[in-house]
Amino acid sequence: MQAKVEGLFMKAGLPIKLEGERKMEGTVGVDWVERVVYQRPQEIPIYLANNHFDVGIASEDWIANWGLWGKFIVEGRLPIGRGGNNPVRIVLAVAETSKVTRPERLPRGCEIATEYVELTRAFFERKGRGDIKVTRSWGKTEQKIAFGATGIVDVTESGRSLKANKLKVLCDIIKPSSMIIVANPKSYADKAKRSYIDCFARLIMGAYQASLYVSLTANVPKEKLENAGWLMGGLKGPSCSPIVGKGKGWFALQSLVLREKEQDIIFALLQIGVTDIIVNRDIPLIMSNREIRVIMS
Repeated sequence: MQAKVEGLFMKAGLPIKLEGERKMEGTVGVDWVERVVYQRPQEIPIYLANNHFDVGIASEDWIANWGLWGKFIVEGRLPIGRGGNNPVRIVLAVAETSKVTRPERLPRGCEIATEYVELTRAFFERKGRGDIKVTRSWGKTEQKIAFGATGIVDVTESGRSLKANKLKVLCDIIKPSSMIIVANPKSYADKAKRSYIDCFARLIMGAYQASLYVSLTANVPKEKLENAGWLMGGLKGPSCSPIVGKGKGWFALQSLVLREKEQDIIFALLQIGVTDIIVNRDIPLIMSNREIRVIMS
């Protein structure tokens, strides 16, 4: 996830400059951000809760694992994963050949391997299965069933790794889990810091939103303006400018369209006689209305 988050910083105009190859700390070129520090995702919620940092980009799964729901102010959600703009799930899985179909039916005293030890123990305690042995995994968790564990609790995005290791999902522990921008409540209560925290969140959210869109410009004859405008849509609708000179009677429409719908929209525009379509796929920032700030609960 590091490269994706660094990409958002770059798009937001906050490129991270590391202070050294081995020192994972740096600056972003604005005086209101003192420093940026890289930490393992497991540790970010802990350091934030201990008031060592003002704001962090953390994952909901590790916030849940440490029992820190409700401890931070959520400034925005970034549903990004390693494979695209998708959140991940934390799942309980067993071997494909297992006859177990529900977590309550797991054998008594069986072993579940996971990195999410605290989260998994709490899950089974709620199920009345405190007898289950939860073993900490330090990675390659999907392989632990082959080494003797009855099941695993692990993160999945596409499910391909589970299938490759011949595992099946019994249930979700957390669904979905996104990257979120979270503020330390103590820092947020400081009026001098609050505006900067909000600004940082809006910049990063604007960079994420921009990653979802492309800019589309097309020349449209007057009689096709209404249809083309409806097809192109946009945040509030396309902008429209008359074309002068040889293009009399034609108009240039420009709009932001969802990246996933780009090809369908282009095809539809071509069918109604729209020409000279230009696509810009590198939009650095879109700062429109952002999510309402909420307290995690």
